[in-house]
Amino acid sequence: MNPETGSPGIERPRVVVGSRNAAKLSAVQDAFTLSFGDVSVEGIDVDGTKDQPTTDQETLEGAEFRARAARAARADATFWVGIEGGVEEVAGRLMVNAWVVISDATGTGRSRSATFELPESVATTVHSGAALGGVTSRVVDQGDWRELGILSHLSNGLMTRGSFYMQPVTLALLRFLPPAAEAPTELRYEKGRHA
Repeated sequence: MNPETGSPGIERPRVVVGSRNAAKLSAVQDAFTLSFGDVSVEGIDVDGTKDQPTTDQETLEGAEFRARAARAARADATFWVGIEGGVEEVAGRLMVNAWVVISDATGTGRSRSATFELPESVATTVHSGAALGGVTSRVVDQGDWRELGILSHLSNGLMTRGSFYMQPVTLALLRFLPPAAEAPTELRYEKGRHA
């Protein structure tokens, strides 16, 4: 265990994110800090992703592309992260989701976010060809719409785009964390004891 970072054998991980979006960087910073302690997070510009992924597969491919672009730009980093938000038609409703892809020299972890339904008025506008970001920029009237996201507006500030991304970032990190047997005692499952 590294006393500086609280993680096994990793000196201050350097994390490169395939985006400069503040919500994505915040989610990565928070999740990696919880998992590894002190980390360095850097965002880079990435060109070549779809403006609005409209299927789960397109969203995953966007996240994978971003992680590969981060690795190509900063091959000396410890981790490379891609986060992509998208929409998909499910049961006649337009749902928002995100994929997170995290790679290091040993492999790749992936996770998908929870989903939420867009109101019909927003869904209709997106169906007509508008990107959700463009709609969000017109709906979110306070703060940085890129950071807050439409979720902040829909939840009356209870959630933001960054908080939406944090859970799948954390889940994509699972493959890089020590096995449960090495986890701190307070985190281990004990029969009959529930959190």
